[in-house]
Amino acid sequence: MKLGIDSFCLHPLDLDVFGQMAFARRHGFDGLHGGISLDDDDARLADIRAYARQHGLYTEVDAGLINPCCSDMSRDDLITRTTRRIERAARHGWREIRAALGNGDERYTMPVPWTEQLEQSDALIRALGPVLRASGCRINLETHGDTTTFELIRLIEHAGPDILGICLDTANVFCHAEDPVLATRRAAPYTHMTHIKDAIVFFIDTGLRRQTLPAGRGAIPWETVLPALAEHAPALHLSIEDHKWFFEAHIFDEHWLSLHPDLTRDELARVVRTAWLCQQRIASGAVPDPAAYEAIPYKDELETRLETGRDYLRRIITRLGLPAD
Repeated sequence: MKLGIDSFCLHPLDLDVFGQMAFARRHGFDGLHGGISLDDDDARLADIRAYARQHGLYTEVDAGLINPCCSDMSRDDLITRTTRRIERAARHGWREIRAALGNGDERYTMPVPWTEQLEQSDALIRALGPVLRASGCRINLETHGDTTTFELIRLIEHAGPDILGICLDTANVFCHAEDPVLATRRAAPYTHMTHIKDAIVFFIDTGLRRQTLPAGRGAIPWETVLPALAEHAPALHLSIEDHKWFFEAHIFDEHWLSLHPDLTRDELARVVRTAWLCQQRIASGAVPDPAAYEAIPYKDELETRLETGRDYLRRIITRLGLPAD
């Protein structure tokens, strides 16, 4: 289980992909997820692959949003663009490709109901089936604050696990009041890419708020989550995605709950208990006051946060005897 970083962590540094890979090397990471445009020409993509091979880094690529309901292009144009990206990825040896159905608010704010967005996205993914199968590629939809693990699994069962999988963001599941352990166990058989993220959750007037923290500082039980992933994919790349800002799950709102029909009482209770335990840690000073901590610019702590998460996760991997590469 190689440990790398997601390019989004490095956004404040304004680095190109070669600078991002160099950062990963300098800081003892094994690879880079994202940061590579599949719209670049073949020569540049070949240079990226050559640099990564030379320095022993893994790289992973992204096809972007593939929800036709929130695209600024027609469905046919979206299929054409995504097909081109898949074919280009395949030519350069990238077989697992991350994508997403939204950025988090589409379930709540778009005039097209979320169920219809899922249906149209499902149809688009199945339309991509021939190029995915011919190229040996698979799209891995992220738990991006948009889609639940329940919904992703249904999409996979419909399209086929040979062409569709999951990029599991371990903390984004809180955005739908999914318990990280239960969500990981559901997703693990289909997970081929990751965004490794830790977080706390705590109460606000409308429900829960999530704050990202360095791995090992939040509420994710890594001693349970990592073995659950390794059981199904011992060579899975663990790509840390770290950033700041708050996300909410409005679990006290009737309309919000109505848009989460898969959420069970038992799973919600587990997440509420996690929030209660986080509240106790905040009150005791074991974790910083969320508002005060959020006010510190992420750029000021970027390297320290990533190094903290790197060292913590490597200790867990070693202690549990999980595959290290």
